[in-house]
Amino acid sequence: MLLCGALLSLVACADVTAGPTTTTSVGTVLTTIPASVDTAGDSVPETGSVGVPGLDDPDAFCAAWAVYGGTLQAIGVAQAFGGLSSLEVARLEVVASAALVASVDAVGRHWPADILGDQSVVLTNLVGPYGRRAQKALTMLTDAGATELQLQQFRQLWDDALRSRRADEPVITLAPLPSELEDLVKVVAAQFDAAVTPFADDPSLNVDSVEVPRTYTYLAEHCPDLASSGLGDAV
Repeated sequence: MLLCGALLSLVACADVTAGPTTTTSVGTVLTTIPASVDTAGDSVPETGSVGVPGLDDPDAFCAAWAVYGGTLQAIGVAQAFGGLSSLEVARLEVVASAALVASVDAVGRHWPADILGDQSVVLTNLVGPYGRRAQKALTMLTDAGATELQLQQFRQLWDDALRSRRADEPVITLAPLPSELEDLVKVVAAQFDAAVTPFADDPSLNVDSVEVPRTYTYLAEHCPDLASSGLGDAV
């Protein structure tokens, strides 16, 4: 099975059954699964860096892209290496939806003047498909009765998960949800799972043909934490 995506750099596409040293692309960050990770999901070693780089970047564009890329990386790696069912992946997508939609919106609002010519293509064709998919989950949450306060709680919960995410864990760890949020997620995850194509198989998320080298170069040069994660690397 091939998992292809575009997190940010020119991405690699790899056979996710190839083993624990597989390199794959998910979202906008080039992701290498360390050999120490148990890709069957049975155990995760107590080693590895903690936290998605760039979340506190003083440049709001870089910080927003860190949330966007870190979220897609977390979902994509969990789907590819975590041994999750489609419903379990849908659960992650639902919990992350408010944060992902907000990050895509922030990328657009804080777009750098230096690469203004890329803005429309990136927002429509590169980050747009992921934002639109997340918006479907977010709309289902609000239709199920989620309040703005609860959406804020979801955003905070996902931010905390990104900040504590271990580089060597295939499935991002979420804090236990309050009962009212858990009830919402159970209902909406089932609806979302039934309504959309699974994350790895969604043809709308195949953005490999989108060419925006100026954006890749800008991120590599102006967002150092993202660059340290592999952003902007031509593969």
